[in-house]
Order: sequence, then structure tokens, then C-alpha cells
Amino acid sequence: MKLKGVNPFEQHVEKIVLVVVVFVLLGVIAMQFVTQPNTIEVGSREVAPDAIYQVLGEQARSLESQISDTSPRLPDVKDVDLVARYDSAFEASEEGVGVLPAPLGTGVDVVAALGVDNVTSGGGNFDEIEALTVPVTSSPIAVSRWATLDPFALSENPGLGSLGSGGSQPIDFASVSIEASFSGSDLRKVLEGEDGFPGVPRLFWASTGMAVMGLEVERQKLMDDGSWGPGERIERPAMSAMPTNAVRASDPLVRLNEVVGLAQEHAPDVIRPAFVPTISGPEWEAPSLADSTGRSSLSEEERLTRKLASLEEELDRVRNAGRRTTTRPGGGGGGGKTPTRDPRTGPSTTSRPGGSGNDARIERIEREIEGVREDLDRLGVEIDDRTRSGSGTLDVLREDSLQMWAHDMGVEPGATYRYRTRVAVNNPYFRKGPYLDEADQAQQALTVDPFARGDWSDWSDPVRVGAKELFFVSSASTNTTTGTPAEVKVELYSMYYGYYRRRSMTLSPGDVLASDVPVSGDLLLFDRGSADAKAIERYLEDTDSRDRTLPDGVTMGPDRRMIDLGAYVIEVLADPISSVDDQGGLVRSVSVLLRDRDGSLEERRPAMDTGSTLFEQVSASASEGARAEIRAPGSEAAAPGSAGLFEPAP
Repeated sequence: MKLKGVNPFEQHVEKIVLVVVVFVLLGVIAMQFVTQPNTIEVGSREVAPDAIYQVLGEQARSLESQISDTSPRLPDVKDVDLVARYDSAFEASEEGVGVLPAPLGTGVDVVAALGVDNVTSGGGNFDEIEALTVPVTSSPIAVSRWATLDPFALSENPGLGSLGSGGSQPIDFASVSIEASFSGSDLRKVLEGEDGFPGVPRLFWASTGMAVMGLEVERQKLMDDGSWGPGERIERPAMSAMPTNAVRASDPLVRLNEVVGLAQEHAPDVIRPAFVPTISGPEWEAPSLADSTGRSSLSEEERLTRKLASLEEELDRVRNAGRRTTTRPGGGGGGGKTPTRDPRTGPSTTSRPGGSGNDARIERIEREIEGVREDLDRLGVEIDDRTRSGSGTLDVLREDSLQMWAHDMGVEPGATYRYRTRVAVNNPYFRKGPYLDEADQAQQALTVDPFARGDWSDWSDPVRVGAKELFFVSSASTNTTTGTPAEVKVELYSMYYGYYRRRSMTLSPGDVLASDVPVSGDLLLFDRGSADAKAIERYLEDTDSRDRTLPDGVTMGPDRRMIDLGAYVIEVLADPISSVDDQGGLVRSVSVLLRDRDGSLEERRPAMDTGSTLFEQVSASASEGARAEIRAPGSEAAAPGSAGLFEPAP
């Protein structure tokens, strides 16, 4: 039946829609197989999904070849004229100076903060450059002493084996300690151009500071004809800290700066080195506390103040004796071979072998410090109760009088010496040639030496080193009225275990000066291979036990010692002219004629022998040795904390 009112389109609309859908479907299917509607962008390329892995593989192989290329093409570097940029910026900065509308805060008193009298430019006149004038030290004081080396020290510092006679125990050795003072504040005045000095530009030395790089000591020996021999450098203990050995003229400036920092950090080892470890003999003290006459040349206040400072410094050393800085690699000079340290952990350390005698030694030093403080308090001296950090860092330019000393370990027993000193500091002109007038040869010559040295000081008073064996004539009589033989009383002395051992004898003409000398005290000999320092310390502390058993590796030393001076008495001579004594009687002085080991004649007068300073010192040593006890071995550091930091430049 024919529908009324429905046009043909409406009658066939569903067929039309179906046909359109079929055509669209056919178009989509055709696009999937004929075109590539889906792509992935890789860099600047678009690739089909099925090709993405191939493209990524090619890129990976390209990167791998670039990484393994040993000579890649470097990018071009554009030259930059830094001088022109600086000049341009400098000129622009002169166009106007900005002014703040209000201050940012209160000012800082730089003078008060630095603790100085004033702040200057440090010279700064480049037209008046002159060599740095290092102040001269004071006239040195030299003191001789005998002591017994701690045998355990040889394990830590084998270089000490040259002391004594072949290393056989006890290792008795003679030495001379030399002390002088130096004014760092005078050096600061020279640097800053005060008192008529031209000064040194501050940029040359302010950043690194100034440090004492060594106390240089020269000696002369008294010859048989009464003249002084040629000057020669002293022989210092092995492993001594000598910064002047660590920098050469060919080294870069950075090497000198590094050594300056180390010299400041380890100042005590450089300017006041500890004496070598000993187990017998008088304990070491600064020469100024007991000069060559055996009596201090200082006032009581000065002596106690210096002794307090010396004891406090010794206490710092002993507290750190169990751990010390190890040898640093390099240290020879240029090429970057310099000591290295981890700034986070500080210097690496290693345990030092030895006994536990440090505790007892610390207690002894603390008792001495307390006693000195009490003596100063009684004198009304205010004591600076500062906290000692033990770091050792020293600002030499703040020191008005810096005490310095050195130890001469190469002296000959029985010889007489005199000494002079000078200070070496870092040269602020080293490697600064480009800053100076390159046409001025005199200025350029100042930049070659890494160190600046002062003039030599005056010579010290002569100091005599005690002989290993010696004698004194204490009295003599001719006995010509009674017909009896003449008599000569002598005192024989032999150095053994740190002290002189004494034997008194009465001789007649023709008698030989030889005898056995008694040795008092329990003196021990040690086998370092089997002896234990801690066991020895416990043995020495256990003085109440009557049946003490010697530790392993320890034997008792002899109680007598033979001495043969090779001399004999020839005759007792009376002076032909009499003198009047205190009671008004007539007396004749006498002299004794002897023949020594070499066959030469020697005349001795009792009054001169017993009145000499040498007799006073030797006699006091014998008296002290009769009651002295040995100290625990292995309780002191044999190498300074700076060992290895100032190795000689190759």
C-alpha cells in the first residue's frame, strides 16, 4: 500500500546512511594499508611505530662511538680579552659612585679586632723595594749536659743510633742546647714600614702570614793554640723539623705557602724542639733557666715565668705523645708533591709504640706547674690562666720576645765551643717578580730565595763539654819536713748512666790514676727485642716489694766501673815564695806535676781545680747520681709530631 505524505528520501534514508557508513569504513581500511597515519617523533625525524627500535639502536651506537673516540673533535673556544673587559668595567665604575640612603649597620673597629696598635698599608711603595731586614736574635746562651738515651726511642727514630758509643747500653751522650730570643713585633715594624724601614707591600705577605722557618745555629771549636776554628753548622737530632730544607729556589710559590702553613701549625717543633727521650741524667730544661755556670742569669720572676711556659708546652707534647702525625707523601718540593691532609678529619695519626709512662709523667709535670704557679703567686705575679689548645699555631708577628732553642748533638766530649744564631723566615718577595720592576735587576734578585735571613748574632760565652772521664786534684802536700812521701788527693770521675760516678784516692809520686768506681742505684739494661716497656714501668713503680723479679729482657747493670785515665803522678812542687794565710801564718802553695796518656806533662793546682766551675758541675752530678733513679723507658715520643712534613728537597 502506498504511503501518503512520505517523500522518496524519507522512504530510503536508512539505505543512504548504510551506504555512507560502508564508504567511510572502506576509506579507513584503505588508509591503514595505503598510508602511515601514526608516527613517532624522534629528534627531528618522524618514524613509524614499527621502526622506533631500529632508530634508537642507531642513536645508541653513535653515542657509543663518540664515547670511545680517543681524539674527539673539540669545540672552538672563543678568545676573551679579559683585560679589555676589566678596563671597560673599571671605566664604567668611575662614572658615578652610588650612595646608600642609609648605613647598613654600625662600623667595625678593625684595629681593636686585630689586637694591633694600628693598621697600615704595609709599606706599599713599589718604588722603594729593598731586601727584608730580619731582626737579629739576642746573644745565645749555651749549656752542655750529659744524659742517657731511652733505648726504646731507637725503634721510633733509628737516626738517634748515632748517639753514644756504638749503641751499647747505657747510651750516654753529650750535647749542647742553645737558646736565643727573637722579636716578632720588630719584624712586623719592618714589614709595615715603621722606624724608617721602606716596608713590604701588604699583598705580598698578609694572605699567608709570616713564619719562623728555622733557627740557624753555627758553632766554633776552641783549638789547642787558643784560637777558634772555622764556623760550622750544628748536628741536630734525627727527624728535626727544619722547614728551610723543604723548599728550593726552583719550587713554585704554592710550595712555599704550604710550608709556611705547616711551620705555623707545628711552631713548637720548629722553634722550641723537644729534647730527645732520656731515662737518666738531669731532665732537660731551657738554657736560660740554668746557664753555663749552672746558675740562672734571670731574675726569679723571669725564671719562673719562663719555666711555667716551658712546662705547659711540655705538657701539651706529652698529652699528645701517644698519637703523632705520620710522614706525609712528597714533601720534596715542586711538581705537586706536597703534604696532603683531609680538611674534614685533619692530619692522619698513628699510635706510637711504648709504655704507659705518660700518665706518671703528666702527673709530675702538673705538680711542677702547680708549684711554679704557687711561687709566682707568692711573688705577686699575676698568672695568665689561659686555655692551652695544644694546636701549636703561632702568629710570630705578635711576639715581643720569642724564645727559641736548638740542640747540638755532635759535640766532642772535653771540647769547648761557642755559638751564634740567626732566624730564617719566609721571603715575602719570593716568585713576585712580575709585580716588581722587571728591568730592575736588584729587585728581581730579591725574588729568587724562598727565605729571608737575619744577620748572625754575637757569639755566646764559651761552653765546655764535660769529658767522659776526668779528674781533679783536691789537695797535695810535700811532707818534706817529716821525710814521708808527698801525698796527692785526687777525685776520679767517670760518666756512666747519665751522671758522673766518683772515686776519691790518695796517691804518691809514681802512682797511676786508675781505680774501680762504685755505681749506686738499680741500673737496668734492656733487650729491646724482648723487653716490654709497660712491664718495666710496673717494675720501677713497685719499690715496696723486696723480692722484685726482673721483667723479661731486663738485666741488672754492674755496680762498679773501672776507670783508667792513663796518667800518673810525677812530683809535688812547692812554690818558692810563701804567702800569708788568714791567721797570719806563712803557707806555700803547691802544684802537682803529672804525665798524661799522650806522654805530655800537665801541672795542676788544687785551689784552681776545686775552685773551677767544671769541678762544681761534675761534683754536683756525682752527688745527684748517687741518689737518682732511672725513668721509665718508652714513655716519651722519639719523633716530633711534624716528622716527615719537612723532608729535605731532593
